Amino acid sequence: MNRSRKFINDIFIYAIGNLGSKLITFLLVPLYTYFIAPDDFGYYDIALNISFLGIGVLSFQLRDGVFRFLLDNEDDRIRKDIISFTCRFLLRSTLVAFAIGLVCLLFFEIRFLPWIVALTVVFMFYEIYIQVIRGLGKNVYFVYIGILTSFLTIVFSCLFIIGLDCGVLGIFYANILSRLLSMCIIECKLRILKRYFRYDFSDPQINREMIRYSLPLLPNALCWWLLGSSNRLFIDHYLGLESNGIYAVAMKFASILETFSLIIYQAWQETAIKQYGSQDKNNFFSSVLYAQMYVFSAFVILVIFAIKWNYGWLVDENFQASAQYLFPMGISVIFFSLTSFFDMGYQCSKETARNLPGVILATALNLLLNFLLIQRWAIWGIVASSILTYLFLFLYRMVDSRRFFRVRIPYAGMIPLGGCLVAGIIYYGVSSIYLQILYVAILMVLLWIAMPRYVKEQLVQVGMAKLRKK
Repeated sequence: MNRSRKFINDIFIYAIGNLGSKLITFLLVPLYTYFIAPDDFGYYDIALNISFLGIGVLSFQLRDGVFRFLLDNEDDRIRKDIISFTCRFLLRSTLVAFAIGLVCLLFFEIRFLPWIVALTVVFMFYEIYIQVIRGLGKNVYFVYIGILTSFLTIVFSCLFIIGLDCGVLGIFYANILSRLLSMCIIECKLRILKRYFRYDFSDPQINREMIRYSLPLLPNALCWWLLGSSNRLFIDHYLGLESNGIYAVAMKFASILETFSLIIYQAWQETAIKQYGSQDKNNFFSSVLYAQMYVFSAFVILVIFAIKWNYGWLVDENFQASAQYLFPMGISVIFFSLTSFFDMGYQCSKETARNLPGVILATALNLLLNFLLIQRWAIWGIVASSILTYLFLFLYRMVDSRRFFRVRIPYAGMIPLGGCLVAGIIYYGVSSIYLQILYVAILMVLLWIAMPRYVKEQLVQVGMAKLRKK
């Protein structure tokens, strides 16, 4: 009970830290769609996804390694070495990024290239900095930096896009400055670098262990980037930047669901690592997955319909066509979330290299499906490809993870997936908003009744505890 309660409590903590940034992204969509042309927004979306790729390559995925090793060690000397090694690596990676950017600037004509490089470097430092905060157990400050960054992003976005009329460049300015400033503010409070960073401090054994853990995650990250971002390149090539802008707007709303998935993943990551050695891990892991299927499916249904009911005023008329893709994108995120659950087997055991075959197969399948389906079904082909790929990876990992833990899902676990099917019929088959609200309300009540009792009890107890604190 205590570990389940802690897991749910961690979800609330990470929700506050993550939802702030995604709520800002949600609120900024009207600003972007009203003041930025679809082709410019489509170009920014591609640049952003290329930056995410650059982050993984330049950092060797140390963002995962630094959290995993800090969480395992409470000795200040070891923590000092982990953080010092990571900082040295990032400084060298920054020089490499600037060198690559300079070469590209001399030989290629790429719009906003200096700002793409700057965005990549700042995002790299920010992502690893917040993982250091998590690894040190400073979860409250993880919440603070998420909220602070979100607030600064919306302030700078309004300043540069509306006030100074910078257009799409204003998005680059806002994201870079907000993260730099928030890192500086939190560093002044925690003084992590002052306490732990020493340029000459090094323990070769720990450094090798971190590289051995993180390096296999690099091709894994490249494959995940292809899974999540290559579809933009297919759309750009076959359909054009305007279609990519429409798809990007739908993805902005789908990212709300991805954020909730990330929240569960972060809370589960911490709990799974600590509970991996427990004698009843199979039962505990099974109960968590079973509960996640219910809670996340219900959340997806509610969010998708809430967005649809407000789409008319949230998005400019040039982007209204993107509403039709929201529901299947939500189904895709459900399978993505279930897939992420099994990722813990590789992390808990530190056998990250075993993760590669499944991800490589899924990536190859995704690229093949994108190529075949986009020419027949346009954006619908991309959406279908995503659902099929994550479903394949979910089934693959469920089997492959038996070497680490064995989960058992009762037949009642199919109920939330059936609820999603019913919700899809309502989404496309019922035109009246009032009837949609009625049917969705009935569906939520039925899912709550079918939900396992222990899940309802834990949710109610933690929720009441939060309210009492307020």
